[in-house]
This record gives sequence, C-alpha cells and structure tokens, in this order.
Amino acid sequence: MTEETSSAEQALTVQPNSYVLVDYTIRVKETGELVDTTVEEEAVKAGVRDASKTYEPRLVIVGKGLLLKAVEDELVGMKPAEKKSFEIAPEKAFGTRDPANVRTIPLRKFRDADAPLRVGAVVNVEGRQGVVRAIGSGRVQVDFNHYLAGKTLLCDVEVKSILTDDLEKIKNLIHLRIPDVPVEKFEITLTPPEARIKIPEDAFLIPGLQLAKRALAKEIKEAAKGVEKTVFVEEYSTA
Repeated sequence: MTEETSSAEQALTVQPNSYVLVDYTIRVKETGELVDTTVEEEAVKAGVRDASKTYEPRLVIVGKGLLLKAVEDELVGMKPAEKKSFEIAPEKAFGTRDPANVRTIPLRKFRDADAPLRVGAVVNVEGRQGVVRAIGSGRVQVDFNHYLAGKTLLCDVEVKSILTDDLEKIKNLIHLRIPDVPVEKFEITLTPPEARIKIPEDAFLIPGLQLAKRALAKEIKEAAKGVEKTVFVEEYSTA
C-alpha cells in the first residue's frame, strides 16, 4: 500500500482530531431511559421532546471531549453514513457509585429551602448538587453521586459526514459556539494567515458572546490550515 493510498483511505474514515458531524442516541441499559439524543424522532418516542432544542447532527472534534471519551473512541475508523451500536460501562461513562458520596444531613439545614423537601428533589448543599434519597427522624439522606453513576449506557451513533474543508469547519464551529443565530448570517472570509468573521446584529447582545469569540479564535487556528489570527468585525449603524 502506497503512502498516497493510505492517506486517501484515512480521509474517508474518522481519525483522531477529525471534524465529524454525528447523530447519536444514548440510553440507560437497565431502564431504557433516554439520556441524550440529537434525533428528534427518538425524543418524541421517549416522550421527552424539548421544544426549545434544535435536534440536528452535532459537531465532534475527535479527542477534544465534546462527547464522552468512550463515544469519541468508538467513532475512530468509522466512515460517512456508517452506524454503530455499543455499550459503555460505568467506568467509562459517569463512574461507579461511591458510598462516600451519600451523606446524612440534619433536616434543619434545609429550613430555608425554596420548596418543601421530598424524595427525589435536587438540592444544593455547600456548593454541591445532590438528590434526596430519604427523609426521616429529623435527617435527610442526600446522594451526591452523578445520577448516572453506576449505570451502563447504550449508544447508537451515525457518522453523517467528515468535514475536510476549512470553511465548513469554521461554519460548524461558529454554529457550535453561537447556536442561536443562523450561521448563514455570519460573513466569513478565509485568507490565511487571517480569518475574518463579520458578526450579524442578531448576535450582538447574546450572553457570553465575548467568551464565544475567544474560544472560536483558538479553535479556528487549530481547524484551518495556515490561520494565525481571527478578526471579528461588528458594525453598528448610526442611522
């Protein structure tokens, strides 16, 4: 096999650091509870469709931690349109349950709570979030383990496309960081060593815009060959 042939084959499969658009659905193996999905039909079937959420393929930069590492690892070697189903053991998902993370706290500590305590309620104690497991005899048992700790997960993934064009990578990075404004409204000019992005007025008042721009500048430098800096342009009309 020639080096050229090997490179061509790698371009057709997901590799570490590949920019990939994927659909996925993650469930709890034991109960079938839907944990997360990018597929609207799956959310509807589970009765948990969120009207405020856009269901669409998600950008994954393999190895960057945008999804569970176990999921990103499984993507390596997959081809566009390929589907895969696999299990994720607790140790590779949200960890095993730790009995030390279950505490018994005096009921009086919760007297300023906004709502009456009940089993299953989510509470904040000393900056930690936990779930009430039991209430009785003036005491409250709170579980600070992640609610998916100890659970085996089932994951279905489909590689929708592998992004190789730098402009497409940038568009998808913008959509990832500023999802509330259609990416078509951003004017992108790619002339290495510079990328220039004109931000539409729709995005001017979005909370966290400055943080998003800072993250994008770093990510675009990594994504687009030869780009050393990103210039963001905001034009304000005085008319």
